[in-house]
Amino acid sequence: MTLSLVGLLSVQFYWTRRIFAIGEDFINHSAHAAMEEVIAALDKGGASARFLRVQNLRKLDGELDSTDERIAALRYAYPEVLHEYCGLVWKEDGSYSLVGERIRSMEWSDTVNGVALSGSFMQAEAEAGYIPDTLRREIEQVYARLLQKRNDLMYARRVLNEMLRFSLSQAPEREVGAQIQPKELDSMITAALLAHNLNTACEWGVYSSYSSKILLQKTGKYGIELVQSRLIYRLFPSQPTDYPTYLLLYFPNRLAFIFTQMWYLVVASVVLFVLLIYVFVYTVVAIWRQKKLTEMKSDFINHVTHEIKTPVSTIALVCESLDDPDMHYDQEGLKDLLRIIRHENQRLQSLSGQIIQISKMEKGDYFLNKTEFSLHKAIEEAVNNTGFQVMHKNGRIITHLEAQNDTVTGDRTHIVHIISNLIDNANKYCTEKPVIEIFTHNAEGGVIVDVKDNGIGIAKANQKKIFDKLYRVPTGNLHDVKGFGLGLSYVASIMKQHGGRVWVESEPKEGSVFHLFFIQERS
Repeated sequence: MTLSLVGLLSVQFYWTRRIFAIGEDFINHSAHAAMEEVIAALDKGGASARFLRVQNLRKLDGELDSTDERIAALRYAYPEVLHEYCGLVWKEDGSYSLVGERIRSMEWSDTVNGVALSGSFMQAEAEAGYIPDTLRREIEQVYARLLQKRNDLMYARRVLNEMLRFSLSQAPEREVGAQIQPKELDSMITAALLAHNLNTACEWGVYSSYSSKILLQKTGKYGIELVQSRLIYRLFPSQPTDYPTYLLLYFPNRLAFIFTQMWYLVVASVVLFVLLIYVFVYTVVAIWRQKKLTEMKSDFINHVTHEIKTPVSTIALVCESLDDPDMHYDQEGLKDLLRIIRHENQRLQSLSGQIIQISKMEKGDYFLNKTEFSLHKAIEEAVNNTGFQVMHKNGRIITHLEAQNDTVTGDRTHIVHIISNLIDNANKYCTEKPVIEIFTHNAEGGVIVDVKDNGIGIAKANQKKIFDKLYRVPTGNLHDVKGFGLGLSYVASIMKQHGGRVWVESEPKEGSVFHLFFIQERS
């Protein structure tokens, strides 16, 4: 049975772990699917930003070419005013450039969208002529403005080239900050997780391999957990870079979320787990109790057999002696034999009564004839019934009947019997002259009877068992006290039937005090 229980618990534990493993797989799978959508959207946005930079760069190149044309035209038309002798050359990549050497003619050719184009720039020696001062100053101002514009365009072109180079190669922290807005990223992540049925708190962070640190974080509370997380996704995967950035995810309420998703399976597993243990423990305890009860019943049968054998043998011997023709008895001798038979018959009746008592205790079907009576008078009757036995051991019974109200409702016969049992036990389990004291006093809701003795006492370990059926306090190999372990069990059963209770206070070698609490009905 133990091996079966261990096997079942192992299987149950395995499937419980599998339930949580399935929940973990669900979270990971859903998170991966959601983050693929987020990464794709961010990468598309990053690509759009790069495309816009390229477009801006091309626009700058066009403006720069137009400015160079205008500068070249002024230089060509007014070389003496501007003191510049140069032309404009169209490069193979499609851009213009100014040359500072004197050119007689410059041929060029190119193919645009499959169409061959060609042309030339001419620069001739300027003819000497008169140019008014007003026109000269105007030409110089226009030329200066064009040069300033060209310098500005060249600077802007260098900046755009530098930004585009960083975004396509290294993507440092400043690029990440420019491409990712925390609120927008948080909204995208939350929406994607909800779309994949992950309705739980999520912590995210953006990690840079360029500086080996977390650049952005949702709350800032789970830095270590984010670094140790296995949910890692590369940002902007389409960008070629030596230092990529990563999106990290962590679910702080992971176990709670799994439990809410699969609570019925977890609860069922726990219930079955507890039920299996309970059934096993209950079965083992029941078997153990049955074993102990069987042992006690076997001891009881042995005691009963031994006790019955003695009076039966005695009566048989008396009958044989009476039947023997060689034996002659006078009137006094016959009375002695008759007294012996009566005594042994009483012993047999007592044994049979105790056996019947066991049957009643097993069924719990005592017939109680409840009436109102004086508890003090019942105690006095019990003292009279057992007084001879106590006096036989040179002992005495002292009563302190101090209860102001001693009227109780119950079966007077059984009450007398249980008090007699307590006095009898106090007398039997005393190695010296027994001194038995009986006290009564009123308590809240009833009256208490205390039976105190100077006997051998009861150890703490045995005090909880003495009211069990057939239980006898172990005394080693000594069996000098006769009994079947029924007296105190009978006392406990009768008190329970009357709604009262019994308990004991005792120390080994210091005697015992048995307390009986009887409920009194309120008038």
